[in-house]
Amino acid sequence: MPRTVGPFVQRGLRPLFRVALCSQLCWPMLAFADTAYDQMVIDARAGHYTPALTALRQVPAGQASAAQISDHLQIASWAGLDAEVVQVYETQGRYRDLPVQALSATARAYRNLKRWDAATELYRQALAIDPRNPDLQLGLVLTQADAGKPDEAVSRAKALVAAKPDDPMRRLALGYALTRANSPHEALFEYDQAFTRAGNKPEVAREYVIALQRAQLPEPALRLARLQPGLIDPGMRRRLEGDVAAERVRLTDMASRSETERFIIADRALADYDKLLTTWSPVAEAHDDVLRWRIDRLGALNARARRAEVIAEYQKLIAEGVSIPTYALRWVASSYLEQREPEIAVDLYRRVLTAPDADPADRFEDSTALYYALLESEKSEEARVLAEDLAKAQPPRVELKGLPIGNPNDEWMDAQQLAAQAGTYGADLPSAEARLDTLVNQGPGNIGLRLAQADLYQARDWPRRSESLLKEVEATTPRDRGLEVAQARAAMDLQEWRQMDALVDDVVARYPENAHVKRLQRQREVHDMAELRIEAYTGKSYGGGSGDAGAVTGSRDFGIETLLYSPPINEDWRLFGGAGYATGDFEEGTGHHRWQRLGVERRTRDMTLEAEVSNHSYGSGDKQGARLAVARDINDHWQYGGSLDYLSAETPLRALNSGIRANGGSGFVRWRANESREWRLAVSPSHFSDGNNRLEAVVTGREGIYSAPRLQVELGLEVATSRNSGSNEVPYFNPKSDFTVMPTVNANHVLYRRYETTWSQQFQVGAGTYSQRDHSTGAMGLLGYGQRFIWNDVLEAGAALSWLNRPYDGDRESDLRLLVDLTYRF
Repeated sequence: MPRTVGPFVQRGLRPLFRVALCSQLCWPMLAFADTAYDQMVIDARAGHYTPALTALRQVPAGQASAAQISDHLQIASWAGLDAEVVQVYETQGRYRDLPVQALSATARAYRNLKRWDAATELYRQALAIDPRNPDLQLGLVLTQADAGKPDEAVSRAKALVAAKPDDPMRRLALGYALTRANSPHEALFEYDQAFTRAGNKPEVAREYVIALQRAQLPEPALRLARLQPGLIDPGMRRRLEGDVAAERVRLTDMASRSETERFIIADRALADYDKLLTTWSPVAEAHDDVLRWRIDRLGALNARARRAEVIAEYQKLIAEGVSIPTYALRWVASSYLEQREPEIAVDLYRRVLTAPDADPADRFEDSTALYYALLESEKSEEARVLAEDLAKAQPPRVELKGLPIGNPNDEWMDAQQLAAQAGTYGADLPSAEARLDTLVNQGPGNIGLRLAQADLYQARDWPRRSESLLKEVEATTPRDRGLEVAQARAAMDLQEWRQMDALVDDVVARYPENAHVKRLQRQREVHDMAELRIEAYTGKSYGGGSGDAGAVTGSRDFGIETLLYSPPINEDWRLFGGAGYATGDFEEGTGHHRWQRLGVERRTRDMTLEAEVSNHSYGSGDKQGARLAVARDINDHWQYGGSLDYLSAETPLRALNSGIRANGGSGFVRWRANESREWRLAVSPSHFSDGNNRLEAVVTGREGIYSAPRLQVELGLEVATSRNSGSNEVPYFNPKSDFTVMPTVNANHVLYRRYETTWSQQFQVGAGTYSQRDHSTGAMGLLGYGQRFIWNDVLEAGAALSWLNRPYDGDRESDLRLLVDLTYRF
């Protein structure tokens, strides 16, 4: 919660009390003054103290009468000369028989000088003479309150109020005692009662204003002060105006009645601060207040999502040597986190948590904020440890007096959710799933838990399961911001483009400043961009039956293809076109293949369809080709698809170089359990123009065996077989039948990651066997290394170098290959 500078410092005896307690000290009025001394006393009553005091000071101490000492004590008290009152009493009057008025004046002087015990003793001495004197009773109440005995003061004041409840002075005294007893709201009641009975008196109204301000009700206090000009001094009014603005900053953290009103209070607070700073910045005496306003204004800027201004003003204050209080550091840390500077936010949140004046009530919220700052700083292990510690530190129930089993602790549930989500962000998705399932069973109506569960399902590549869960949540809170953001992401995964647009438009219109909404809007913008894809390869083969000419790819082979997709048309459609070139040296000579492609792609829920026509140049003349491909999802786990190709792009370049073309197709079925387990079967028949019919089948699979935030390791397996009906005496590799088994270990290591920018490296090691009809089974070995760079959602580029050693037609061959790809959206 935002905080402000505390209420006004508790004062000593206020002017109203002074007037009240002097009421019994005035001598009886004389109708006539017969002497000069009497005239000086009369003048002193009128406020001219100097003549009487001068005369009394000239009386030798040993010759002063009790009456003269009494006069001296009272007149010096009227003049506010507390030290002189005490000095006269201690040197001349302590052992004299003084009247009540003199004792009361001296007691008041002792109190003003904060000599509480001496003041209490004199008040009690005076009360022994006049026990029913209400002013003496009030004076004793005030003294006890100031002397650190508020309970005694409250008890005495309550007795006075009970005896005469309509006396505003007694109500004020009780309010003062209650204030000293740290009961500001009970005190406010007494001040309110005094104001109700004597609100026309400026002294009473002033005390009421101060009580309102002390009870953290600055707005009604300021309103009352404005109704009675001159009631409070300009400095006090200035501070009240600052307190009103600070109160509005506190209110910005509370839920508004509607979305459209959530910034109204923050805007009012900012308007207040702008006016105050403009008015008072040039005034030297307002320097401390101006600094306080500048600090508190950070909260209004933060609530208004003006994060850059928060940081700029914070840096100015730091440069000026201003010490920023803990409550304001929380706003600054939040702004740095929103501005994607999480490392600074981490340091600030740690300062907040370890500050001596840190509020224990804010510890959980601040720790949660630190968790996200650590997460965005790519310190996911530290974040997970923090989340686990929070989960262990929170008790499941809050013990309350009178309730044997207590009440459920909301912070316990929030901490458990945070720890479960830490598994999601820490690449431990199975553990996170189990923990969230348990929590949802304990709190099925908790919207935050259900949304976290839906996010986990998306991370596990289960968008339909996520969508179904979000539909259940929608029945409870149909326009919750977090719900709509999650639904939009699920719609994007499911290629529900219109639904995605509707959801994104809605949350952007309602919460344009929210970081999650901004991220969603960015993803939609990227989806709506054109897309350029470039793929290139080159390689060199060693060994084999043809020397340096590889049996399949030739030697010094090179290929490149560029493909350009249009932005989405009517949501579902994209046009694409591209061109490519491939060349390689073979035993028969150098082969060249140039092609151009033009097609259309349609992406809808559960289906992606592509159709294209192409032109191919190889050998002599141009040939036209065509292709139709479809992929269809059954559910989150199963997918099937296929393609038909006329003049297939998979035709070996060596065959094309000899004028042999191929038509064919393929079909596949894929099963995916989750993000780390997948198997795929593909069958591809083809017919070559030389009469050869080929049938290929490939089973590929992967299984994750280790996962950490920066490292993932998978086992891979490829099992392939093929059969050809034609002779193997053709100018391209054409075994009668073969069988390949290649297990691999694949590792992906993140070198650098910051938000949408990632730089990673990949390792691949494989060892298997290759069996070919009419030839013996031989070993295969594979080594690979690559790097990949992703930047700002629009650029992805990678390069991979691999070495493969395997036999072809009984001859061992090594192939060194470099693959480069780039995708750019604009």
